[in-house]
Amino acid sequence: MIDQSFKERAMRNRRIHGFTLVELLVVIAIIGVLVALLLPAVQAAREAARRLQCSNNIKQMALAMHNYHAAHGILPAGSYNNGGSGCTALYGSHSWFEMLMPFVELKSVYDRIDFTRPTSYFKNAPVILDLYVPGGACPSDSFAGLLSHSRFMDSVCPEGSIIAGRFTDKSMGASYVPSAGPVHITSGCPFPAWADGGNCQSDQMGLYSAGAPGMFAAGWVAYTWTDCTDGLSHTFLLGETLPARRIHAMYFTSSSHMATTNLPPNYWRINPKGCPEEFVPKKQGGISGCHLDMAGFNSYHPGVVQMAMADASVRSVDELIEYRTWVYLGDRADGMNAQLP
Repeated sequence: MIDQSFKERAMRNRRIHGFTLVELLVVIAIIGVLVALLLPAVQAAREAARRLQCSNNIKQMALAMHNYHAAHGILPAGSYNNGGSGCTALYGSHSWFEMLMPFVELKSVYDRIDFTRPTSYFKNAPVILDLYVPGGACPSDSFAGLLSHSRFMDSVCPEGSIIAGRFTDKSMGASYVPSAGPVHITSGCPFPAWADGGNCQSDQMGLYSAGAPGMFAAGWVAYTWTDCTDGLSHTFLLGETLPARRIHAMYFTSSSHMATTNLPPNYWRINPKGCPEEFVPKKQGGISGCHLDMAGFNSYHPGVVQMAMADASVRSVDELIEYRTWVYLGDRADGMNAQLP
């Protein structure tokens, strides 16, 4: 039998192995460095996936426009007014997006809309309010989706307008809007026009019957592929925008949700003071001042904005693209036959 004192001596002599504090700190530091190196790669991979989904959304919308044209022989008009004026026309007109519904698996919603009444009419409100359209929101934009109508409180519309009582509701913001080309906006052209005015045409985004140099106008005028004399592969059809930064980027509550190529792509990065970041999370109030600076094509994708050409191909356009090339690509019939690099 082993002596008890021998056991005690053996236990005292046994060395207990473990990490020292310094060793632990070194391991933690190494793990931190590895995480720091891997995190950008993970974030880049996630953004690439979101950007791919966004590109697919644009593609499907462009194909829906082609299917509409095949069925009707013409593209949808930018908006459809029911005889109203002022706020009724601006915030109650039916839109090109509603016309595309049968071609984007929303036929059941389309059949419930009363097109003889404004979109804000009480029979239409239950159909379109709180209607979330997954393919209409860019996953890279965390603010995309349903946006509050209270954002219109600072607009020119008085409290007693057609949308009175709708300020507490929400409807779908437009992550993708058609191209009106280098068109004049409500209060002018934010980007200085050159001598011949080629980058500042028409009036108010082509509202009412003014028409626009692009493939869409905010008003009743509609175009066909034959109107695109520059060629379908040389002309923008639609592209991305940031609805939380622009009150008119709404699928159902604004007839002016076109975009102008008068502004360079991602102008919000070039001129962030025009629409301060702190306004965006509120999704309401204060952002009406962003209207002009945000009336172009914009995205949260690093360095690019995704655009669909009139031939339904989707291209990632560098935000530093040569300005005149950008403008010419927005005009369907300027004779310049510009093309992306």
